[in-house]
Amino acid sequence: MSDIPPPPVAPEEPPVTPEQRVLEEGARQSFIWALVAGFTPVCGLPVVWGLALFGRRWEASPLARRWFRRLLALAILDTLVALVCLHMAVAARQNPEAMKAPLTSQKVLGVITDPKYPGPGVRLAQVTARGPAKDGGLQVGDVVHRADGEPVDGHEALRDAVQASKPEGLLLEVEHEGERREVRIVPVEASALAPAPRGLFEPSAPEGPEESEALEGLRTMPRGWIGTSFVVVALVVLWGVGRRRGADMRPLAVLGVLGVAGLGALAALKGFSALLGGPSRGTLLLSLWAQGLILVAVSGLLVRRGAPGPEEAEGRGWLWTYFVTLGLFITLGSRVLVLLVWLSRLVSAVPGENAHPMLEMSRHGPMGVLGWVLLIVPAAVLAPIGEELLFRGVLLPWLRGWMGQVVALVVSAGLFASLHLFYGVFTLWIFYLGLMLGWARLASGGLRAPILLHATMNSFALLMFARSLMRG
Repeated sequence: MSDIPPPPVAPEEPPVTPEQRVLEEGARQSFIWALVAGFTPVCGLPVVWGLALFGRRWEASPLARRWFRRLLALAILDTLVALVCLHMAVAARQNPEAMKAPLTSQKVLGVITDPKYPGPGVRLAQVTARGPAKDGGLQVGDVVHRADGEPVDGHEALRDAVQASKPEGLLLEVEHEGERREVRIVPVEASALAPAPRGLFEPSAPEGPEESEALEGLRTMPRGWIGTSFVVVALVVLWGVGRRRGADMRPLAVLGVLGVAGLGALAALKGFSALLGGPSRGTLLLSLWAQGLILVAVSGLLVRRGAPGPEEAEGRGWLWTYFVTLGLFITLGSRVLVLLVWLSRLVSAVPGENAHPMLEMSRHGPMGVLGWVLLIVPAAVLAPIGEELLFRGVLLPWLRGWMGQVVALVVSAGLFASLHLFYGVFTLWIFYLGLMLGWARLASGGLRAPILLHATMNSFALLMFARSLMRG
């Protein structure tokens, strides 16, 4: 007879009593009611805290206790949102113009500063012919030293002074050929200096102060390149760490897909520009088509070769998961949006620095039916399918396989958001979206729910953008 003792048997969890099931359902309902109450950040706060503090049942089952922990976290979040709302309300009463400025159109002088100028002050590299700076007598090469008595030590300082300028204008101390003088200039809304409307495929020369708006999206995407570089480094690091834990080379495959899609878009832009007489808004939209088609095709090939797990047979269906995730996205997203608006005002972010370059370029001329088709299909169809296949279909299951579900969600959402750094502060909104899309992927066991949710979000954003164009 062997003296080896048998392996220990894990104790069975006690069965859930009917009373505990009632408490579990009550905890879940309390969380749902708290989500709804949070739509009124300050007035709904007592309701949320009341549900969190007076609805707890220590004798409840583990599942009920988890629901109440979520409810307590939601109450803390709502408290933070309420404090932020009160802070913005007080700030708006003290300085209404300063609070409105970051969320309205950006104010400009009609100049471009020289980033290589060492100082002191900022030197003007370009002066727009139709701008207030030109009307005020400013010229290329002038150096701005002060704005309303405050020293100007860089582009950001001048931009902040312009945004905070009063209705009577901004008093600038300007040096021209060694002589200093003061000039008062009234900034105008950026829309007043918009380029003359052009056709969708009408190329424009990139020389002069009014450069080609077709190239503007490429010139104003340094944060996009920073995000891309970060994703490249992060994927290589993840591959190295995962390899030590027995994982496969899937991050390198994701990196390859992103590289092929980017090169395909660049090749399409060069090719269409050569065929159609030069770069234009239309050729950039066509390059988005090429990028989206490549992303869908190559990512789909990786998924078909068995990158993600199969559809789960158990649990709720994908359509149920879609509607639940959509509800969570809206209710929690309203809180996240308040925090991001407060943060954008805190750092004096302006709309032009927190928008997709292609959407901003669409304002530079009539789109027409063809233009809207070229914009809608990549943004609302190809991008959601391709990005979900790649990030939630290939990368997320690989991460979950060796680092755990919560960490995998955060890492995948962070990489997804890093490719959208052109949104500035609102890149955090993309991170939040990535978390919701990842949750939908794991909850449904497949990709239909996150793809549909992603397409819904992008379609709504396009609808709001079209509405803003119609309102002028």
